[in-house]
Amino acid sequence: MREFIRNHTLLCLMLLAGIWALSFQGSRGLMEPDEGRYTNVALQILQHDDWVSLYRNQDSLHFTKPPLTYWMVAASVSLFGHNEWAVRLPMALALLLLVYLGYRLGRIFVPSRPWLPALFIPASPLLLLAASWVNTDTVLAAMTTLAMTCYAQYRFGNGNRRWLDAMWCAFALAFMTKGPPGLLPLLVVVVFALWHRDGRALLRPLGLLGFAVIGLTWYAVVIQRHPGLLDYFLGHEVVARIATDTHNRNSEWYGPFTQFLPTLLLGTLPALIALAVFRKQAPAPAMPNEQTRFLWLWLALPLVVFSLAQSRLPLYVLGLTIPALLLLSRRLEYTPFGRGAAIAMALWLAAVLAIKGLLPVALDDHDKDSRAFAEEIRPMLPGKPEQIIFVEDMSRNGLNLYFDADIKKVSFTPRPKPISDSSYDASLAEELAQAPDRRLFIMKREIETRFVDETAKAGITPIKLGEWIEDKKPGARDRMLYVLPGEFTLPE
Repeated sequence: MREFIRNHTLLCLMLLAGIWALSFQGSRGLMEPDEGRYTNVALQILQHDDWVSLYRNQDSLHFTKPPLTYWMVAASVSLFGHNEWAVRLPMALALLLLVYLGYRLGRIFVPSRPWLPALFIPASPLLLLAASWVNTDTVLAAMTTLAMTCYAQYRFGNGNRRWLDAMWCAFALAFMTKGPPGLLPLLVVVVFALWHRDGRALLRPLGLLGFAVIGLTWYAVVIQRHPGLLDYFLGHEVVARIATDTHNRNSEWYGPFTQFLPTLLLGTLPALIALAVFRKQAPAPAMPNEQTRFLWLWLALPLVVFSLAQSRLPLYVLGLTIPALLLLSRRLEYTPFGRGAAIAMALWLAAVLAIKGLLPVALDDHDKDSRAFAEEIRPMLPGKPEQIIFVEDMSRNGLNLYFDADIKKVSFTPRPKPISDSSYDASLAEELAQAPDRRLFIMKREIETRFVDETAKAGITPIKLGEWIEDKKPGARDRMLYVLPGEFTLPE
């Protein structure tokens, strides 16, 4: 067995990572708001049969992120069905790609133990849990790492400039995942190349053409299709995130310490523990060389930019755990590990997988678990709704996966509606004026009376189906369920 593992190291790593990444992916419902929102937009692609424009529902566009992650989720659902495992599969595949790239990078930066950084990736609690959650940052980390691996193969490998063409295409995929943040590692490449007087090598016509076709075509099409979208992209999604606190994303001066530091610590935790345990046995670090400087630049330069920006969330720096793990692996490259270390790593991996398996218990919040919410309200419904409308309440977009219904949010008063990312889809009066469409209205208990009064003004007497009560404690977040006359066949 030991001989087989030694001769098939990469295969064993990929099998291990596959089991860890794919296990328990469907064991819990979609959690609001992020998983529900990303999944809903992906499902809208299938429901509209439109792979270009992105929708939150039939009345509202949603361009807060480029489409690559949505495309991957939609393709997975079309192949494997409407279930949580299919929805989360792209994130698991992104983790597998990271493991493979970790091994390829290990062959360059940790040649004596190329398996070490690849092993630390599925052993990282943060990376494994991020691959169990519908988000764009896990896919972004895979795409940026792919691009940096291509550059490292050129710079520190065989020097074949075709790797630069592949790098540009990979950066295009990163740009299609999350826009400008996907190009921060490209800044690292440019600075490093210019420092070594190799900047002209980056100007590969084929690579630049690949970046333009892959990374810019979709933007050109949607900007032409939806007037005003260019201003939204540049103003709301770039300038506002970098220079203002419009998005309310931890803009305080200490934001980098509360948002990014825990991410990097949790993402590199197994490597940090190994270094702490084997610090005395590990050889003293050598003088920094070109490879070490490249890794530090890869880690530090994007981190500085993220820290200076006014929009900060923990997973923004998820991809920076890769250069951090490579730096730690270089420090541990010649450490004399023994049988005890192997047993400890096996126990650690088992513990991380157990934590992933226990997530449904740890996240037992029915108010944010769309599957639990769907299961509890389904017996109250007289049939399948075509629209689920939240009145002055947080919309649970994940319900689309369970009801195959449009999810909307309406207010009592008309509000301005931007081209994308609107807070509300319409006013209640505007919604009531639309044609009947098997609509289910959900609201908090405290606004139930106003809802009944507003519908009465429109000449409608709504029909109450029942109440969803989260718990029996004071301040429980109860929800009232209503339908409109004639839209469902109700029992006598």
